[in-house]
Amino acid sequence: MDLSRGFYDKNEDKVTLAIDFTVEDENSLKFDSNPNKSNATILMEIKKFSDFSREIFGSERSSETVHIRGIPMKIEAEIKTMRDSDEKHLGIMLKQTAQGEDGKWDFVWSATLRIVSQKSGAEDLTITRNSRVFNSRSFSCWLFLNSITFAELMDPSKGFYDKNEDKVTLAIDIKVEEAKPMKPRQYSE
Repeated sequence: MDLSRGFYDKNEDKVTLAIDFTVEDENSLKFDSNPNKSNATILMEIKKFSDFSREIFGSERSSETVHIRGIPMKIEAEIKTMRDSDEKHLGIMLKQTAQGEDGKWDFVWSATLRIVSQKSGAEDLTITRNSRVFNSRSFSCWLFLNSITFAELMDPSKGFYDKNEDKVTLAIDIKVEEAKPMKPRQYSE
């Protein structure tokens, strides 16, 4: 066996191989090498944003799912309206997508939402949430932002909307302390 490309472990009865590869387009790489990592950035490009802005209340877009501490999470963007107004707003949520028995956990997390500036020299719009405690019974999604209008997002002076590519980019940088399995509730008789 060529030991420069891999090796056989007799004790474990397994073969470990080294793989060389080249990524032509990093956006097409969807391999999550460590689903138990404690922090990650979830990135979402809302393409055809001008079309999305004309859709009806409740229309939504979702990012790819990213696993953090084994918990599947994604960004969800939804068209919302505020009370006493017909003006459309963008609701941005962090959503966990675990279901069933394997989805029972407690965790502490902190995160920063960024609406990424497309304009050179302009700053991202950021909102930070620190040290929130959630569990699988009470957390399926957490609203980050509900107050920015589509008009504000598409205002050229703000730099969030890329008119040439017709897109807005969202990112959530998230850190999760170790997720702990929930203890069964104890009932006394």
